[in-house]
Amino acid sequence: MTDTSTRPARAAATRWDRSALQTSAELLLGLSFAATTAFGGYAAATGHLAVFAQGAGIVFLVTLTCVLVSWFRAVEREERADHRVTAPVVPATATATATASVPSRPPPSRPSTPSTAGSGARRRQRRR
Repeated sequence: MTDTSTRPARAAATRWDRSALQTSAELLLGLSFAATTAFGGYAAATGHLAVFAQGAGIVFLVTLTCVLVSWFRAVEREERADHRVTAPVVPATATATATASVPSRPPPSRPSTPSTAGSGARRRQRRR
């Protein structure tokens, strides 16, 4: 068992681990949220710029969807990588000794009667 009282179980991700595209998408998410709230508040107060508020809202929702999908995919990749690292490995000597002690058997023989699945098609082929 690993002692995690003094160190984290996973390595902490730094802000430099992200790609430039992911960073720019997250920045666009914040800017589009600010634009949506600013234009929406102004449109509610004055009745002007409602089209800009709707456009900024659409950009915000699309960007939010893309960023959330990116975050969840990154978490899934980390979990798969953690699972691969912690998967138990069976030593080769244990499997070699286990298989050496099992006597080899001939493969089972096929039944002489045809199976019921597809037997009608086989009969039709025999008649031709």
